[in-house]
Amino acid sequence: MALLYASQISSTTGTKASLFLDPSIAPFQAAVACTLSNTATYKLQYSLDPQTVDDATALWFDSTGIPASSSASATTTFIGPVSRVRVVIAALSGTLTLQTSQGFSTN
Repeated sequence: MALLYASQISSTTGTKASLFLDPSIAPFQAAVACTLSNTATYKLQYSLDPQTVDDATALWFDSTGIPASSSASATTTFIGPVSRVRVVIAALSGTLTLQTSQGFSTN
């Protein structure tokens, strides 16, 4: 089994660029982790729009697994296909690391 993995480290506030997932993998499952080096207030968002749509025009939904005003490191899992995730950071001291991983069969 191979693994699709991506990560992004942020040290400033604001809406960050998305990390793409592969919604064509069936069955779909993606693990997402947000790890803080110090303190932060943030949320995770996801989109169903294809990767051909840029972040600015994609339709975004707030994650219930890592909701607005999250202030600790957290993980969530998507079991329905989504095309990308991003973080929106309201306050940050230190860094926030966003990680995604998806497994897929190679046979």
